Order: sequence, then C-alpha cells, then structure tokens
Amino acid sequence: MYQHILTSIVAVLFKLISSSAWSSEIELKTVYQVQWNDMAVATAEAKWVFTENSYLMSGTAQTVGILNKLKDFKGTSLLLGKVASGAFQPLRLHIASISDYKKKQAETDWYPKNGIIKTLRYPDIDEEKVYPLRQKLITNSIDPFSAMLNTLEKIRKTGKCTSKYRIYDGLRTAILSFHDMGEQYLIKDRPFAFAGSTIKCRVESKPTGGHQIKNRWIKKNREKDNVIGFISEVKPGLFIPVRIELATPVGKIISRLHMPSLTITDL
Repeated sequence: MYQHILTSIVAVLFKLISSSAWSSEIELKTVYQVQWNDMAVATAEAKWVFTENSYLMSGTAQTVGILNKLKDFKGTSLLLGKVASGAFQPLRLHIASISDYKKKQAETDWYPKNGIIKTLRYPDIDEEKVYPLRQKLITNSIDPFSAMLNTLEKIRKTGKCTSKYRIYDGLRTAILSFHDMGEQYLIKDRPFAFAGSTIKCRVESKPTGGHQIKNRWIKKNREKDNVIGFISEVKPGLFIPVRIELATPVGKIISRLHMPSLTITDL
C-alpha cells in the first residue's frame, strides 16, 4: 500500500514547474508538503534554472513522520533539456531512489538529431516482477517532467491543459494525459497554502511497461478524476501547480505548495 501511495506522490511531485521561453535566466525553488488526510507523509523540493534555450532541474523527495517508519523512501532526480520551437525536449534524465535499503537508478540520454534513446540502469529490469519495456513504446517518448512542462506552457498560451504524451523515465513507460476541468478558486486551508484562482486539470497515467505485475492497488476501472492538479500563475507568464490531490482507496493525499518557501530569482 505505502509503496503505491509514495510512487504516486513522487510521480506527481517531480513534475512541478514550467515557464515561458525566458529572455534571461531565472531560478525557481519550490517546497511541497504532502499530507495523507491530516498526517504529514512526505516532502518534495525542486530547483529549476530556465534560460531562453535550456532548462535544468534537480529534485528530491522523501517520506516523513509515521510513513517514514513504515516505508523509508528517498528519491532524487536531475534533468537537463533544451527548448526548441517552443517545446521542452529532454537531453538527459538521472533518477535514483532508496526504499527500505533497496537502491534503483537509471540514466537516460535523448539524441534529438537521430531519435535514439539510450538508458543505463541498475539493477536491470526484473521481468518476473514488472512488465517488460518495449522499444516501440520508448521510441518518440519524452520524460514525464518535460511532458508536464509542455502542458504548463500550453496553459500559459491557451488557458487549457488538455494534452497527451508518451513518457519514459528509464524504468517505466506510460501514456500521460491531461484533461481540462475549468477554473476553481482555492481557499487557504493551511497557513502556508496558496489561496486564489486556479486552472483545474485531471491527470491520467496509463502504464505500458516497467510497472509491477502484482499490485493490488492498481484497479482496472480507476476513477477518472483520482489525480487532480490545480495550476496558478504566480508571476506573469509563470504557472506552477499549487495543489495536487490524489484519491486512494484509503483516503486522499494532498500536496500543497509551501508559499513562504517559494523563491523566484532573475540570474
């Protein structure tokens, strides 16, 4: 149970930030606090540097409180990409995690000129425990973080989030889609939380490889709105998820942007 919940949190929380094509460099730092009902279960931090033609992200996430005692998890990610024709294109993604003393890591390189995607991973995929990765689903994919960046850029341009991507993070493949749900005003339900107008988006992820074969928490008929993101323009042209809700069979998980920790710096 806890592994599924945490995987869902991290999958969402590492897809955090977007910007328009900047004429100068900008650095963005965010902290998200995650609660399961009223209990703190995780934190996630990210630092992004955007330029006119490139982007760099380093992120961390870890369990806290009682969940840390039940399922100790720490994860890191490092992403390098370029901005070409208004689209975010990954060049290299490195992800690593330690869960109950078990380590996983993968480093993936994208070569836009010839479309080749190469991955080094440790340990290798265990096809007795997870579904195999198929090359045809890796081809023409992008990483999930860049997919989210492209969606947030679409919101900046059109006010809508509807979009679909074939994604790959070195360990898993999926079809990630976003669906517009209109606008919603958020009240400040925590002293540090965001309050104001947001664009509401439903997020659907259809696993296509690398996910666990035996997972009683993945249902064939999941509710379509089990993951909801609330996006707001915190600075002209800059859109950030300020709240993410994840419905689970054992309660709702809510990730809130810690507004006092949000920093935006022109470099």
